Amino acid sequence: MPTYIDIEPALLRWQAEHNERLTYEELAKRADISIAALYRMKSGDMIAPDLRKINKLCKVLECEPGDIIKREQTGTHSDVSKLEVEYLEIKRELERKARKRASSERRESYKSRNS
Repeated sequence: MPTYIDIEPALLRWQAEHNERLTYEELAKRADISIAALYRMKSGDMIAPDLRKINKLCKVLECEPGDIIKREQTGTHSDVSKLEVEYLEIKRELERKARKRASSERRESYKSRNS
């Protein structure tokens, strides 16, 4: 199965968590890679992606290489179902973080009332 780089879910997750839009140009700048290299990775034209560049992207996007390196599935899912799965994964992750944040805020509120 061929592998490819898919930064979209990680980029969308980062934007949702930081409530900030991040363009490809800004992502390339923050990751200290050329915009051309980023577009080659994104389009699948990069035959052997440089792991250093992948790690730099992951550092900016706060993800792991396995989050953006994908294997092409042949005949198992339609494009729509892949998007639905990615959407649900992102939604679950954001809900988990929101619950964790709310729990932490409740603990802090409880501590401040009882001190």
